[in-house]
Amino acid sequence: MKYSKDDILQMLISQYHFQIEFDPVVVKGMDFNYESPIFDWIDACDLVNPKKLAKIYHKEFKINRPITELENILIDENNRTVSDLCEYISEHAEKQNIEPIRLLGQNCQTASIFRTLKQNLAEKGADTSDLKPSSEINPFFLKYGGMLFDEVNRIAPGTMSEFEFKANKLSRIGRNIMFVGFIAGIGIWSIWSFHWSLFLPIVLGIGIFQIGDKRKPEKMNISGFKNFRELIYGMENKMNKAST
Repeated sequence: MKYSKDDILQMLISQYHFQIEFDPVVVKGMDFNYESPIFDWIDACDLVNPKKLAKIYHKEFKINRPITELENILIDENNRTVSDLCEYISEHAEKQNIEPIRLLGQNCQTASIFRTLKQNLAEKGADTSDLKPSSEINPFFLKYGGMLFDEVNRIAPGTMSEFEFKANKLSRIGRNIMFVGFIAGIGIWSIWSFHWSLFLPIVLGIGIFQIGDKRKPEKMNISGFKNFRELIYGMENKMNKAST
């Protein structure tokens, strides 16, 4: 089974939306499409250098071709477009085939999707021992957000495409103290001289941030899914639409 070119584009767009919420360095407001230069996409998403990026995609999509082919597309970032990348991956990557399993004498696609997702997450290192269809999304996402997003995105592109996240107040205060302490430390150091006390605001900020990071965020919405059952139904819907 192959990915379509649109599948790959949807993956890239969903990845961008994911990064907007969780990576402050990512450029917001970008509307990239097939005609967007590779450079614009890499720059806006703050991605790693082309060779490292090629290695990631080559491994994740299990592309059975020389990695230099993918490197050449990404290195030639000013002359190549997102369309070139999508076309190459869709041509050479294999999409995981998920066959329905028999439950109570009937074929059940949702059960097969859940089982496959759970197995894939476990293979990547996530603790799925207590994962059930009724399990809430948010607690799991806080631990394994990137991993869950990647697996869902690969099985059913576009299922996770909208994200809302707001850290709790304590985390935000800690982050602000770290930022101000860092800027102030550089300014004072450049005018006078270095002193170990310049690190105190940064250390204080890190401590407050870590305490706040253990608490629930003020807001967290993962494409409207509250539990894994809803997520699996959403994945099944995307897969059915893609096959028609």
